Amino acid sequence: MSKLQSSSIWPATLVAGLALGLVIAFSNTSFFALLELKGLDLLFTLRGPLSPPDSIVIVAIDEPSMAEIKQQWPWPRSLHARLIQQLHQAGAAVIGFDILFAEPSEPAEDQVLAQALRESGNGVLASALSVVNDPLFRHTIRIDPIPTLRDSTLVGGAFIGIDPDGVVRRARLLAPDLPSFALQVVRRYLERPTAVAPERPLLSQRDLLREQPIDYRGPPNTIQTVSYYQALDPQHLLPPGMFADKIVLVGRVLEAIPEPQRLSGDTFLTPFSWTSGNPAAGVEIQATLVDNLLHGRFVAEPTPAEHGLGLLALALIASLSVARLKPLAALIATAVLATLCLAIAWAAFAAASLWLPLLPAIMTLVLVYGGHLLLRALTAERDRRRLLEAINRDLEAKIAERTQELAAANQELGQRHRQLETAYQDLTHTQQQLVQSEKMASLGQLVAGVAHELNNPTSYVHGNLDLIEEYTEHLAGLLEAQAGEDGSDSPARHQGGEPNQESDVADTLNILRELTASCKEGTKRIGKIVLDLRVFSRTDDVGLIPTDLHEGIESTLKLLTKQYQNRITIHRDYRPLPEVECLPGQINQVFMNLLQNAAQAIPGKGNVWIATHTEGAWVRIAIRDDGAGIAAEHLSKVFDPFFTTKPVGAGTGLGLSISYGIVEKHGGKIRVASTLHEGSEFTVELPVRPIGRTA
Repeated sequence: MSKLQSSSIWPATLVAGLALGLVIAFSNTSFFALLELKGLDLLFTLRGPLSPPDSIVIVAIDEPSMAEIKQQWPWPRSLHARLIQQLHQAGAAVIGFDILFAEPSEPAEDQVLAQALRESGNGVLASALSVVNDPLFRHTIRIDPIPTLRDSTLVGGAFIGIDPDGVVRRARLLAPDLPSFALQVVRRYLERPTAVAPERPLLSQRDLLREQPIDYRGPPNTIQTVSYYQALDPQHLLPPGMFADKIVLVGRVLEAIPEPQRLSGDTFLTPFSWTSGNPAAGVEIQATLVDNLLHGRFVAEPTPAEHGLGLLALALIASLSVARLKPLAALIATAVLATLCLAIAWAAFAAASLWLPLLPAIMTLVLVYGGHLLLRALTAERDRRRLLEAINRDLEAKIAERTQELAAANQELGQRHRQLETAYQDLTHTQQQLVQSEKMASLGQLVAGVAHELNNPTSYVHGNLDLIEEYTEHLAGLLEAQAGEDGSDSPARHQGGEPNQESDVADTLNILRELTASCKEGTKRIGKIVLDLRVFSRTDDVGLIPTDLHEGIESTLKLLTKQYQNRITIHRDYRPLPEVECLPGQINQVFMNLLQNAAQAIPGKGNVWIATHTEGAWVRIAIRDDGAGIAAEHLSKVFDPFFTTKPVGAGTGLGLSISYGIVEKHGGKIRVASTLHEGSEFTVELPVRPIGRTA
């Protein structure tokens, strides 16, 4: 039992130590410190507002006062003198102005205010510090009231500290050369002959020099506040005894501020601002400091040593508890401990204003729980490896048996593979037959075009030859007749018949020449058609050769004359193209498929546009028609083998698939764009000099 406890205590202690070390390391970061401050805000929220102090009243320079006095700020200082007289007559113990009188006004106005301060004998004015931060130096400027006012009463600095998140949580009560405004107010208050000693003694000199966490009683407007215009006539506008023997602080309390992010004037965020949504006036913060000094009630913090010992004890308790529980139960225990820490922190804060930082405690618990999860994972991994080794030993015996079974299965699989190879060969043979049938279909259309083109010139050559034969016979008869008459003294000769015969011979010869020229023209056309046929069907046995693509397109168009003539208008936009190294017969087959598809897509009369141009080392041929177009759902399938939108028997669905393969074989690209009922455009891109391509 002792050995078992020892084996669980040491890992628990190690996890607790590591968790504590990480928390201490993180606590030195600014982000961690900011989160701790948010924990203080949470404690203020959980405690809730306290009752306002009875001994402090704020006279607010607010919107209603602005409206009643009907003067823009700053107000004349004689008005402040009148306020001092009214407050003094009402029995105010201390009158503090949280207003900077750093600039002189009218001399008479300044003198009136100074005289009122001297006569009352219980006034306190505010001073301020302006800090200039420069990359090379930091300069602090003290801003005091004008000498006339400074010599008339006490002056204190309105020292507050603004944390990185813009919230005021701390304040300094004593600077080396200037007491704070709140401290001066309290001193005035305690100097009265009728003053009662505070519940707790004032802070020591050492504590006054340090920034103290402010103990706020509640959200903005917690401290009793009256408007400035009411304080000017307290006998008629306020209850009797409102200011009697009380500390009265005068300052700006303007509520017409749109958002806390755009604070202006003497307005600041407090720990209660994140729930109330409102900032607090500077005079209210000074009133809170006065209340803290009078009651000796600032927020207390544990010393670093106390903090560290508390976290160590918490880490050990949590680690020993989690080590003996299962993960789910350990998670519940961690949540219970976190809740208990929150309850203890809330109770300490509510009872004694003691700030026990929540974030380090919660983080310690989380790290302890995570550390034990990691330790259990490592232990489970070690056990898993041991188990795996044992299983591997058992598997070795089974592998041999399984190998024999796999060998038999492999033999059967090989037999099936051979069957699949046979089926694949049959499928390839069938595909080749289909490809050949597509080629034969194209060849049949080609032959029809050639027959149509050869038929016309052959017909009129044949007809002309008949006429040539007839006129030749006629010429022969004329020549025979002339030859017979040359040897006799015929009457026709003496009557002038010879010129008529010579005219007939000349006409016959002219007709023979015309017919001969016509026959030559016909044979030339036959030769051109045959040449176009040879260009279109050039063999590719010689490999890649430089080719004029314009010549291939034109030869293809001539072979499609029967389909295009009198029905389709061709628009050519040829740009200069370099000779492309390709297999011309195959590229012409691509042109034939695209141009033929364009003709078939146009049900009646229409147009086909052919555009060519060069882009760097590539040439682009675009063939566009205004035919029926292709539906959007079919665009991704047009290059698939056997896919066609034509009726059964009108197409095999291999033309575009073969064209796609030819273009890819040349290292090029082919794509289609189409809109239903508006037409289609096929674009072929070929490199001028393909690399690694063979016939």
